[in-house]
Amino acid sequence: MNYKKAKMKNYDLYFIKTKKFKTISASLYLTREVTKEDEVYCAILRKVLLYATNQYHNLDELCRAGMALYDPSVSIGFVKSGLDRTFYLETTFVNEKYTEKGMNKKSLEYALSHLWDPYVKKGAFDNEIFEICKHEYIETMRRIKDDPDRFTEERIWEEMHLYSFGEMTVQACIKYASKLTAKDLYNYYLSLFEKDSLSVFVAGDFDENAIKEVLDNNIKGNFKPNYKLRPLKGVKRKERMLTEKAHTEQSKLAIGLRYVGLTDFERKYVSLVYNNILGSGWNSKLNKTIRLANSLCYYIYAVRRLSFDAAFIYSGIDAAATDKTIKLIKQEIANMHTNISDREIDRVKEIYNNALTEIEDNQMAIINNVIMQVLSDTDSIDERRKNMAKVTIDDVKNMADKVNIDTIYLLEGDADNEEDL
Repeated sequence: MNYKKAKMKNYDLYFIKTKKFKTISASLYLTREVTKEDEVYCAILRKVLLYATNQYHNLDELCRAGMALYDPSVSIGFVKSGLDRTFYLETTFVNEKYTEKGMNKKSLEYALSHLWDPYVKKGAFDNEIFEICKHEYIETMRRIKDDPDRFTEERIWEEMHLYSFGEMTVQACIKYASKLTAKDLYNYYLSLFEKDSLSVFVAGDFDENAIKEVLDNNIKGNFKPNYKLRPLKGVKRKERMLTEKAHTEQSKLAIGLRYVGLTDFERKYVSLVYNNILGSGWNSKLNKTIRLANSLCYYIYAVRRLSFDAAFIYSGIDAAATDKTIKLIKQEIANMHTNISDREIDRVKEIYNNALTEIEDNQMAIINNVIMQVLSDTDSIDERRKNMAKVTIDDVKNMADKVNIDTIYLLEGDADNEEDL
């Protein structure tokens, strides 16, 4: 999907024109180098900004205002990507061509007001709203321990030390949030418009000048120049294993893999083929061997985290079969050096091409694809098809030499409570 870049005052605006949808979608990305405090600040800030605005002081008023505008969607979130973090706002609303004139302006202003016109009292966020959102965050973090899957995922990330500044553990986040004030959070909010770069993406059938005018009248800030999101390069470490006890009916196993010394082509394409053959879907090597052939797990799958040059294998297993499960997983990782077939490669390529086709049928997916092109140097859809077609068996086997087991984490359940698989 082609896009057009328009230079605004101190941020970049990208138009993606298409008549395929009856809606208009917009994404605003605020990006800067990540710090350990971002995890807490961003998680609470997104809740506060979605709770109220200067014009609508609670969720009920916000909801009523949204319904009068044909219910535009507004979401706010954040993501950590390698050395950087992005705080974003996304909205989708019905094009005024299918409602009434002037609704595009009103809908976009409504969405932008969440970020640029929050509910503030005497130089701080409304304290009642802040305390509600802070309490929700702290309780969510406390409940992580009660969710074995989420807890295991958090622990493997902590143990792999993927962030250059040092990981904020769950307990550290709770402690930090407990001391946070409405004034502290408001000061962090203000820093978004001084320390972050801003990129705005709009997709749909619209008048470009009209969109520019709305954005120009509502977006305020002294933004930094835009830059590319930077991956955290993988560094090989000695394999280590950590076991912790839990009162659960099954054990949770996580194996963290690091990619070391990947080329750009390997990172974008070969790693996807590698990961899919190893552990994505019912036809993966891990599922066939660990689950189907040996009945050692309830589930098993592998996921990539390219911005950290890492991948993770997650599995729910029988506590009595831990050693055998880990041994077989290691065997399948070793087999990726030699035991790859053309059929497996072709299967992944077919799935990949189908996914690319589906992008063009989803407006927000189209925007996200352009965002990745602009901020992360992802290739265009046509380039991705051509490059994926180039991946060979030898490419996958060669990449297997660059995949290293970093950390094995086991949240060990009570074997006496296990049911048969």
